This record gives sequence, C-alpha cells and structure tokens, in this order.
Amino acid sequence: MVFLWGAVLTGPSGCAAVPASQPACVAPAVTGAAYAGHRHRSHSGWNGRYGRCRGHPPRKVAVEAFFISETEVTNQQYHEFIVATRHAAPAGWTGNNFPVGTAMQPVTNVSWYDANDFCAWYSTKIGATVRLPTEAEWMRAAQGDDNLVYPWGRTWQDNMAASKQTGGKIFPVKSFPAGRSPYGVYDLAGNVWEWTNDVELDAEGAPKTDEKGQTRRIIKGGSADEEPRTLSLFVRKAVPPTVTDPMLGFRYIVVPSSAPANNATTAGTPRPSTTP
Repeated sequence: MVFLWGAVLTGPSGCAAVPASQPACVAPAVTGAAYAGHRHRSHSGWNGRYGRCRGHPPRKVAVEAFFISETEVTNQQYHEFIVATRHAAPAGWTGNNFPVGTAMQPVTNVSWYDANDFCAWYSTKIGATVRLPTEAEWMRAAQGDDNLVYPWGRTWQDNMAASKQTGGKIFPVKSFPAGRSPYGVYDLAGNVWEWTNDVELDAEGAPKTDEKGQTRRIIKGGSADEEPRTLSLFVRKAVPPTVTDPMLGFRYIVVPSSAPANNATTAGTPRPSTTP
C-alpha cells in the first residue's frame, strides 16, 4: 500500500495512486532546438509556429496526492463516451466506430476541449472529480522522487516505449510494461502526446496568448514518431486547445477527496528505478 501522511491511499480501478510531493521543479528550460528532428504537422495547424517551446526558468510546485489513469484513454473508452453523450467522434472514425483492431490504442485526434468533455462525463459516471492532470502532476506521476529523465530511469532504452526505434507506430496501451513509471503508470514516454490542464506562461508567470487570442496548452510525453530525445520527460510543447492530431491524446486524474469508496483498489508502492 501507499501510505500518505498516515492514511492509506486507494482509488478507482484502473488508476495508479501518486502520493503528495514536496515542492519540485516543473516547466524546465527547453528550447526550440530540442525539436530539431520533429516532423511538424502542418495539416492540423500544429506546425513550427505552435510546436516550439521557448525556455523559461524552472518553477517549483508542490503536488497534492492524486490518482492517475494507468493508461492513456483508449478508443474503446472514448467510444463509450460518445455513444452516451452523442459527442462528435474523432477524425478517422466511421460514424461512432473506431478503426477495426484499434480498441486498445489511445484515442487521438481529440482537442483539449474534447478531453475535458470526456472528463466531465466520466466524473458523472464514477461519482468523483475527474480532470486533466496539471504539468506538475504529470511530471510527478512520471518521475517519482528521483527526477528521472524517462519514466524507467535516466538513460534511453529502445524496448521501453513506442518511438521511432520501435517502428514509429502507435501501440495498444500497456505494450511496454518495462517502461512504466515509479508508480506503475504506462506510456508516459512515447506512443502519443498527452494534453495537460496547464496553459503556457510567459517569463513573469502570466498566461500567454497567440495571435488569435488563444491560450496554448502544454502537452507532454512525446509520440511514437519521435526520436528518444523528444521523449524525455523534460520536453514540453504548447499548442492551441483546438488542435487535433493523430499523435495527440490524453489521460486523466481523479481527485482523491472525491474518489468513490466502492470499486477501489489498493495501490502498489513505487518501483525502484532499474537503470542508472
């Protein structure tokens, strides 16, 4: 079990428990050079203009305990949502049906607004507060207490995540169990980029807006068509919340104080890093 300030941290099935942290650095300085090998996606509006992430000094953020979905939201899960709510299906689906054979792949081609709509529906479904993770929460789930570069350690290994080294294609969730984070969370590096709840901030900590007046949202994790350096946990991008892309999905968190007592599972302790 994970003990948090004297209490046992348990939560909904399919979620990993992440204990609170002391103030830790997030939003590290990352420059456009980190994306030199990235294939910009001009077809969706996610291009060089939106893909760059200018460097800013790290800021320290303390994170409260939370539950995070062990995997990215899958096509099967998203299908249940659109059938229940009549929400528009993502591009590439036929009606309300995802492509054959992709039920357990992460849902993609969803905007930040789509992801939030799913969270609102799922909140009602399970009777708890569900939302997108902040960048600090996402980093906490990925790094644990060890300031890791990748969820499994500090050095890249080809068999730990979906990347260019594994063929550049999206895999079903949980395809790389050895690449889990210290809290047992899958695919936090590679497979698909993930929306967070955070907006891009300027050097003074104020929300930035683009030429259309939009506040861009931070995405994390990299995708299966990226080189290993872009899959580092320290890499981030800022994109408009309206963007949809075949390599962009999401996962959610559940707020502990709101988590239902029934259907709860006991969380495992963080696994120690196995690589230097």
